[in-house]
Amino acid sequence: MKITTTAGLDQKADVLVLGILDETKTLKNSVLQKDLEDALKEKVLHKEKFGEVFVTKNNGLPYHNVVFLALGKKKELTLEKVRRALGKAVKAVRTLRQPSFTTDILDLVKDQFDAEQLGTAAAESLLLANYSFIKYLSEERKEKITLLEMVSLQWSGNVAALGSGLKIGRVIGESSNFVRDLVNDSASVVNSVYMEKIAKQVAASSPKISMKVLGEAEMKKLGMGSLLGVNLGSANPPKLILLEYKGGSGKPVALVGKGITFDSGGYNLKPTKYIEDMKTDMAGSAAVLGTIKAAAQLGIKKNILGVMPMCENMVSSHAQRPGDIVKAYNGKTIEIGNTDAEGRLVLADAMAYADDKYNPEYMVTLATLTGACVVALGYYAAAVMGKDDRLISSLKEAGMNSGDRVWELPFYDEYQDWMNGSISDLNNISQKGKGYEAGSVTAGVFLSKFVEKAKWAHLDIAGSAYWCVDGDYLCKGATGSGVRVLLYYLMGK
Repeated sequence: MKITTTAGLDQKADVLVLGILDETKTLKNSVLQKDLEDALKEKVLHKEKFGEVFVTKNNGLPYHNVVFLALGKKKELTLEKVRRALGKAVKAVRTLRQPSFTTDILDLVKDQFDAEQLGTAAAESLLLANYSFIKYLSEERKEKITLLEMVSLQWSGNVAALGSGLKIGRVIGESSNFVRDLVNDSASVVNSVYMEKIAKQVAASSPKISMKVLGEAEMKKLGMGSLLGVNLGSANPPKLILLEYKGGSGKPVALVGKGITFDSGGYNLKPTKYIEDMKTDMAGSAAVLGTIKAAAQLGIKKNILGVMPMCENMVSSHAQRPGDIVKAYNGKTIEIGNTDAEGRLVLADAMAYADDKYNPEYMVTLATLTGACVVALGYYAAAVMGKDDRLISSLKEAGMNSGDRVWELPFYDEYQDWMNGSISDLNNISQKGKGYEAGSVTAGVFLSKFVEKAKWAHLDIAGSAYWCVDGDYLCKGATGSGVRVLLYYLMGK
């Protein structure tokens, strides 16, 4: 999709999208004829709810349709509301089956936001809202899906600053959609071997990225029994993919993403209504890959380590059993209380190895880790927890600014022994109470046992990574959660 800026509204576009603020007293516009203005005044000017849309035909204008979009009170607008408004505009125009539109929305709010930040948010929203996963559709079905080809933004402010933001937002939006493609795809395609292939392509795209892969034999020598145990039932080989991005000096920021390419639950088998979407359990590793890809394109001035432990949790005669005991890379023993609490097991060895061998200053883990997180927060925020308040604060700020929000869960001292084992150092499920209380927090507590030196925080993206509802600029399915918050954090935004 091409995004352009023009001093006025582009009369070559197919649809005109006009933003309506609550403060708007008239529809006077150089392109609106008086009869249309009068006909729509009562209907449009009394739309007070943010995001409401009114569509009319051209009435002699050089556009197929005019879309009026309620923006609410100007003082209450945020960058996230701008994203949502532009997302609604994209969806409205796509519903009209038109390939382009021009809009004044950014120009209406130009005095309220930094131009570069506004451009970044705009490009992110336009690209995210223009996404559809159509890989497996027939040509006949594909033809029925309209994707925008061009959006023209009216802009009378700082053109260079807005243009810079649009470039940044394009990279972030495209990288998020790259992740969405991986997460939406079939587990029969996106296995550990496929993820290694895609990671190689990302590494080859920039001289600043180098790649290393540990296979089963090397991981066995290193004592990664926690990770390897999860993959025992799979016909696909386990892999630990490590990507180093050299963008600056100093210790790296380590990003460790859960990479379960399909999670059957193992012998603690997932039931119907839960197992069907478990191709998405590698969303954490995909987000790490997308973040590394974007960091190189944006030229982020930091060293970043991407760690992707890739496994598949399947049932077979060789699969791990409840009650088995494994030993992790850092020497801790773990009793398998539940084979469906496997994500923390693969992260454990990946975290301990990265902390030991690469000495990162900061470590952020992200994973579709717990159903408890979905129950607590739904789709619109990931959970964040950990022991470094500064890092958590930075991630929360990045989440608010990016729209890829995170919400802090408590990590009280009282929780810290809830994952201790009775016949082993640890159990992979809580041994306190009924076992399910504070499920997201206790999973984080387990992870904390595998990082000693780095300042660490954990993002549970179980709800935010894959939606079962449509949003204003995101749709059902994979969202690319993690990419925006991590990039804003790394860019210091």
